[in-house]
Amino acid sequence: MNLFASLGIGIVFAFIFMVIIGGFFMWIAAKIARVEKASFPRAMVAAIATSFVGILLWFLFSLVPVLGNLFGLILGLVISVLIIRVVFATSFGKAFIVWIFNLIAAGLAFLLASMIMASSLLMSRGI
Repeated sequence: MNLFASLGIGIVFAFIFMVIIGGFFMWIAAKIARVEKASFPRAMVAAIATSFVGILLWFLFSLVPVLGNLFGLILGLVISVLIIRVVFATSFGKAFIVWIFNLIAAGLAFLLASMIMASSLLMSRGI
């Protein structure tokens, strides 16, 4: 297994972890924020949509030199909050609270995916 295969494994696991952990955290955040239509299936739909959009925007804007990552981050934030707002049929403020929990979940997902990617890279080197 080479570096690119390990990177691919990391990206796939990051998406899977973002959906599972993100959905759970969004569901909890929606309950805490007292979102009227808070349910686990809605949280999973929101997690899939925000994860897909987030990874797509990160990839596309990382190709733009200098300010691409900043624009991707800002656009990803706005679109993710709008997706959460539409899926849960709630206000912008409550959607932002749910998004903050999603951000924490994404950090955990990338940490777990990075550990898996690093371990697969080390195992491929025989370490």
